[in-house]
Amino acid sequence: MKLAKLATVFAVLTFVALFSPPAALETVVAAQSSNVDFDIMLDHVALSVPDIGQSITWYRKMFGFKEVRRGGQPNGMQTALIQRGDIRIELFQVPGAAPLPESRRNPSEDFRTHGLKHFAFRVEDIRAFLALLQAKGVKVVFELHDYPGAAFAFVSDNAGNAIELIQYKNNEPVR
Repeated sequence: MKLAKLATVFAVLTFVALFSPPAALETVVAAQSSNVDFDIMLDHVALSVPDIGQSITWYRKMFGFKEVRRGGQPNGMQTALIQRGDIRIELFQVPGAAPLPESRRNPSEDFRTHGLKHFAFRVEDIRAFLALLQAKGVKVVFELHDYPGAAFAFVSDNAGNAIELIQYKNNEPVR
C-alpha cells in the first residue's frame, strides 16, 4: 500500500475511533461548551467550481439538493446556495479561476497540502448508496474501506472536489 494511501486510512481511522457518534459528539460539544459561553453550528461549506449551472445540476441529480438562491457580482463572479435539509453548500464561479490541481482530486495525495480536505455526508447504507451513485456515473476516488465502527469511501463531484461518504455502525439513523 502506498504511503500516502496508508496515511489517509490512518487519518480517517483515527477520526472514526475518536469521534464515533453520538456519545463522542456529545462529549466534544460538552467539553467545548465548558470553555466558552456561546454555541456554534456549521452553517455551510463553500466550493469554487468551473461551471455553477453544471454543479447545481450535479448536486441535485446525485444528492437531491435544491437551489435556494443565485446571484452575481459586477466582476462576473456568480454565486448560488444549494440545500438539502440542514446541509447547505455555497457555490462560486469566478472568471479566470485556476482549476483544481490533480493532487487535490485524490484524497490520498490531498493530505499533503494544507487546507480544507473534504466534507462528508453520513449515510445509512454506504454500499447501496455507492452503487446508486456509481450507476449515475459518479467517480469513486477512494474505494470503500469497511471497519468495525464505520465504513467510508470518497467520491468526486463534477468539479473534482472530494466528498466522503460515511456509515457509522452504531445503527443510529441518519436524520
